[in-house]
Amino acid sequence: MGVLSYCKIDDMVITRNMQNHLNEIESKVALGNLLATSVASSQFIQIFSGRMSAGKRLQTIYEHDWEKFGQAMASSHFVTKELVNRIADKARLTSRGKEQDFWKCVYDATRY
Repeated sequence: MGVLSYCKIDDMVITRNMQNHLNEIESKVALGNLLATSVASSQFIQIFSGRMSAGKRLQTIYEHDWEKFGQAMASSHFVTKELVNRIADKARLTSRGKEQDFWKCVYDATRY
């Protein structure tokens, strides 16, 4: 669900300034997705690269620190959420009316 759908404000007009903030959020989310993909890919490359027997590969999978892997994946989401929150906070403080209501919703939705 997009930010415009989640924080829908009836009859709100999207200003140029608002569009710039939305584009910035879109960029941060795309980078966050790229970060998560990179974290996941690096772990699987580490496990499945190189030649080894099936038994050794299973042992490598079993011994891998999956808890740290999960924490790393969650961290990428946390970083993205924090960046979106900062953008929404800046936009909230510099807007008025319905646009400010929208940014307050985004700000509140991305707080921890």
